[in-house]
Amino acid sequence: MKLHLGCGERYFQGYVNIDFPLDAHSVQTKSVADLHANLLDLRYPADSINEIRLHHVFEHFTRPVSLALLVSWFSWLETEGILHIEVPNFHRQTLEILHPQSSFSRQALGIRHLFGSHEASWAIHCEGYSPQTLQYILEQYGYSMTEIRENDWQGTYNFEIMACKKIKSKTKDEYLEITRSILCSYLLDSSEHPLLNIWLEIYKAQVEKSWGLTQQ
Repeated sequence: MKLHLGCGERYFQGYVNIDFPLDAHSVQTKSVADLHANLLDLRYPADSINEIRLHHVFEHFTRPVSLALLVSWFSWLETEGILHIEVPNFHRQTLEILHPQSSFSRQALGIRHLFGSHEASWAIHCEGYSPQTLQYILEQYGYSMTEIRENDWQGTYNFEIMACKKIKSKTKDEYLEITRSILCSYLLDSSEHPLLNIWLEIYKAQVEKSWGLTQQ
């Protein structure tokens, strides 16, 4: 089974295309989804999915939730299964925004690309990634990189990252410690540990919801 999460109006043959129902969208006029669902509520058997792909969806998840999803998706993937993510290239887009010759409209378009279109409650970007930062996070969880491609379109800059599952899933406790280490990098200093604890509770709640089901 292959999953296309947050498909919008883009249908991929050979995948289960999943998205919100049409009435949850704003400017979208048709639904091509095979399944209507909240992506955060999805749960699949462990080691059962061949590929998971998302195009301009992953940046809509908050930091602790996105980390929980990476862990859960790893548990869903079978050995040699692929995770394929496309997101805005935060670093490259920022360079365009800060360029001294960028017009206001170019800067405004870049800012929208990084922070979302804001016409719906879900149309907000919660995190920014560069190829280097997302690769680092994926490798911490055990993903092996297969390819990174950068692209641009009408003044917006993006990248696609493809990663493979080559090792067995770790335990939830092992992933929790990896996540703790990643999230500590976002702290100013030790005085912010209460904030870290809140992030970890959000992370754990999402993992419990979406961790791969044990196959009978």
